[in-house]
Amino acid sequence: MNKPDPATIKSLFDLYRAGEYRTLLERAQALLETWPDEPALHSLAGSACLELQDYDAAIRSYRTALALRPNLAKVHNSLGIACLRSGQVEEAANSFHNAVKHDSEFAQAWFNLGIVYENRDRLAEAAGYYKQATLINPVYHQALCSLAKVLWELRIPDQVEEYFEKAIAIEKNYLPAHMGLLRFLEQSNRHEKLRDAVSRARRVLGEHDVVRLYEGILADIDDDYERARSLLEAFSITAANVWTKHGERTRLARLALICDRLDDTTKAFLYAQKANDLSREISDSKGIDKSRFLQTVEKRRQYFTAGNINQWQDLTSWDGLQVRPQSPVGPVFIIGFPRSGTTLLDTLLRGHPAIRVAEETDAVPALVNRLSGQSDERLETLAHLHDRNVEDIRKTYSDALARHVRPDDGVLPVDRFALNTVYAGEIHRIFPEARFILLLRHPADCVLSCFMQTFYETPANASFFTLEDSACLYDRVFGLWRQYTRLLQLNVLQVKYEDLVADAETTCRRILDFLEMPWHPGILEHERTARERPLIGTASYNQVIRPLYTETQGRWRRYHAEMKPVLPALEPWISYFGY
Repeated sequence: MNKPDPATIKSLFDLYRAGEYRTLLERAQALLETWPDEPALHSLAGSACLELQDYDAAIRSYRTALALRPNLAKVHNSLGIACLRSGQVEEAANSFHNAVKHDSEFAQAWFNLGIVYENRDRLAEAAGYYKQATLINPVYHQALCSLAKVLWELRIPDQVEEYFEKAIAIEKNYLPAHMGLLRFLEQSNRHEKLRDAVSRARRVLGEHDVVRLYEGILADIDDDYERARSLLEAFSITAANVWTKHGERTRLARLALICDRLDDTTKAFLYAQKANDLSREISDSKGIDKSRFLQTVEKRRQYFTAGNINQWQDLTSWDGLQVRPQSPVGPVFIIGFPRSGTTLLDTLLRGHPAIRVAEETDAVPALVNRLSGQSDERLETLAHLHDRNVEDIRKTYSDALARHVRPDDGVLPVDRFALNTVYAGEIHRIFPEARFILLLRHPADCVLSCFMQTFYETPANASFFTLEDSACLYDRVFGLWRQYTRLLQLNVLQVKYEDLVADAETTCRRILDFLEMPWHPGILEHERTARERPLIGTASYNQVIRPLYTETQGRWRRYHAEMKPVLPALEPWISYFGY
């Protein structure tokens, strides 16, 4: 007999299903002495090794099976899992691609591709793979949940709630879907839907930590701060995986803000530090390094000198460019530093019927990548541009922005991303007619707020885990900005957050004059505008729906002891910006 009989193979599958992995491996290896060319035996041995966490042995067994029979889609998928768990991400991606090549209806392999590309931060591709998995298997609740999460991160909110709800309908106890839905509803300020979702989660999950977390958050939303603190301090979430780490971070960060409102600054600072420690763990697990963004700033500091700028080739035919700005005033950028008030200004301007604000899009990164290369940032290319180059780069930017803001006639698109401050030099080179609205806030308040808030995991945001790193990034970003303003003829309007809050109408009239736009009273209806937005993708999502308030001005003074070590780095900027 040239292969084992079906009953023998079935007995091995029975061992696998029973969790008898060591016995399975021993029997498979014994049978391989008789049938060394049987792919099923190599595959089963690989599956036993995978469960026993011997990933190298699993990979060897799966590859042997595939050498004998290359079209085994399930073995390609299992090989991908083994590679992924052993840290061989590229090999994992190749294996999952091979799996769907041999079986295009293999939903799990499509799902696994989504995981790989999500971990690579290639979210649009990840969403496509997750979507394909759900089309093949409409009751694949893990894929539905992952699709919802990625669409949310891509700022495509239309179906996020729907996909989370579908996942829960299929598997009512699926915790990641409950956590994702509750977090999404809270961060999109859909408070009544959040109450309903919390009630439904309690009926299914009982006294689960995630239910207790959002009951505490609801008390905070209701301004019942003492009760919210009591509820959130009554438990903690064991941070064992990415979901629970996010949950515990949310609890700690919320407690930091609640204690700040209750003027318990000692506890507020302690909770913020604990939340940031978890943020660091999450970022580290994703391979996110703060030095990457600091290097981005430093490269521009070194390049943008008078000597290099004097080598720039003159571009005199701007009027002949076919890709013209979408409004007579040219492209408009709201910049500054995180927590400086850019979200508030964004929301105020959205009240004007002729203004469309794009929030933290990929348009400027697309321009920068097209201009100087994504990885090596060849800034010297700025000196050698021709009209044709500029035409192409402008189109790259305009096309990217148009995915977020419709370029309708008579509408002024505004690109809002605080840390586009860093790329102002490149923006000016491509759009010398660009207008910048620089939002400022007292540097000490701004840095403290960055430390007290949680953000999405990015190399830039990885500097906010300590006050020292936050102040260092502030100093470097505005050091570069001052360099830009000395060397380039930027068209800039400086706006102070404190002025915006104290007298929104006067400040907004000044901004509209700068943009050559008429006054519109809808500007001042920011609470209504905020509530009508489908998603506010920044850390200020729950603040812009409130009336304008001044309580956070000068907050840093209540934390003077904690802020004292970083004040020497910030005092020059306090003076420079006139505070």
